Amino acid sequence: MSAVRPGCRCSPISPTQSSFRFVPAMKRSRRSVPAMNRSRRFVWALKRSRRSIPAMKRSRRSVPAMKPSRARRIMTVEAELIPELPDCLALECLLRLPFHAILDARAVCKRWKEELDSPSFYRIRKADGLASRVVSLLLRGKLRRTVGKFHLALYEPDTGVCTMRQLAPDRPNLKMGSIAGIVGRELVVMKKRRTGEVHFYDLLSGAWRPGAPNPAPQRSLSRNVFRGDKLFVIGGRDGGGKKLRSALVYDAPADTWIKIPDLEGLGSLLDGSFYTRFWKSKEEYFSGIQCCREQLLLGDGEDDLIFYPTEGGREIVFPEENLILNENALANLRKHLGILPNELGRYLEYFHSGRL
Repeated sequence: MSAVRPGCRCSPISPTQSSFRFVPAMKRSRRSVPAMNRSRRFVWALKRSRRSIPAMKRSRRSVPAMKPSRARRIMTVEAELIPELPDCLALECLLRLPFHAILDARAVCKRWKEELDSPSFYRIRKADGLASRVVSLLLRGKLRRTVGKFHLALYEPDTGVCTMRQLAPDRPNLKMGSIAGIVGRELVVMKKRRTGEVHFYDLLSGAWRPGAPNPAPQRSLSRNVFRGDKLFVIGGRDGGGKKLRSALVYDAPADTWIKIPDLEGLGSLLDGSFYTRFWKSKEEYFSGIQCCREQLLLGDGEDDLIFYPTEGGREIVFPEENLILNENALANLRKHLGILPNELGRYLEYFHSGRL
C-alpha cells in the first residue's frame, strides 16, 4: 500500500522511500533558518555604525595636513634676511643701499619687502645719517602717449641715477598751483585753492591715499614751507583780499591741522600747553614759530624756482638748491617724456629735495 502525505503534490511513493525523499521539508528549512543572512546583516550594520561615529571624524579633522602655501609663508617669515649672516649685520647692509636699489630690492623676497616697507627702516636710515638725497620732479608729458599723465622723476645727486615713475591710475586730479613735499617715503600733494585736498603718494608702492583737507582753502598768495614732517601755510590773503597774519600747520604723520592765530603778537608763545598737543618738543615749536615769522616778513607770494641749462644743454643747474641734473637724467626725460633741457620749466609742476 502506498503512502501519500496529505497536502503534498508528489506522486505516491513506497514506505521505504518516504523517509529518504522529503523535498518540501528542505525548502521550509532554508526559509526558516537564515543564519548566513543574519550574520551578513550584522557585519554590514557594524561597518555602517563605525563610519558614522563622530569621534573618528573629529580625530581626522584635528590633524589636518599643512597646505603648501602656509608652509612657504611660515618658512618665509622665519627665514634670514641674508643666509649665514646675523639679522643685525644683514640690516646694516640693507640700510646702506641707495634709494634706486631699494626699489629693486623690494622684489627679492617677501621678508625683504616687509623690512624695506616698514617705517622704522627709514627712521634708522635718517638717524644713522645713511639717508640718500632724493630730488623729486613731477612732470607733465610731452609725447603723445604721455600727454595728460603725470610722471615722477626721482633723481639721486650722489649716484647720478634718475628713476622714472608713472603715477598710479587712481591719482587725484592734479593741477597747477599745488604744493608738494616729501614726508618720510611719501609725496604729499595739497591743492591750494577751492577744495584744499591733500593726497599722499607712496614712492615705493606707487599707491595714493587721501589726507585731511585744508580747513581754509580760500587762502591765496600764502608762503608754503615744509619743515621735517610738517607743512606751514603762512600768511597770504583771505577771500576778501584781507592780509592775514596767521598760519596753518599740517602734521602729515598725524593727519591733523592746527591754526596759529597771531604770529606778530605774543599770544601764541605764551600758551604753554599748545606745543604738548601737537609738537614733539619745545625746540620744534619755537623753531616753527620763528620760521613762520621770517616768512611773514617776506610779504605775499612765493619764491620762483631758479634753474638754467649749461652751455650745450648737457646739464641743468639749480643754484639755490645746490643741485645739478646730469646728462643721464636729461636723457631719461627726453626718452620717456620728450622734454628738452630748455623746456623743463614749461612741463615742471612740482620740485622737492629731501632725504630718504
